[in-house]
Amino acid sequence: GSMKGLKFSGHETFICKQLWLKKGYDFLQKGYNFNDPDAVVKLGVGKNMVSSIRFWLKAFNIIDNKDIPTEFCKIVR
Repeated sequence: GSMKGLKFSGHETFICKQLWLKKGYDFLQKGYNFNDPDAVVKLGVGKNMVSSIRFWLKAFNIIDNKDIPTEFCKIVR
């Protein structure tokens, strides 16, 4: 397998915190967008944490690059 394109940055130095994956998934399922100005309010976290939650959802293969749940996500949810 190729390692080309592998990226391990974008988490804003935050480790994946308990419940972030569920919180981020639920946020998207409600039709919200990580780029929305009020994402910080809806998620109840700071701006950098919004980016971090998105990063970890992608890192754990919960969402793809378009913020759509992956097949893996559909199996494990």
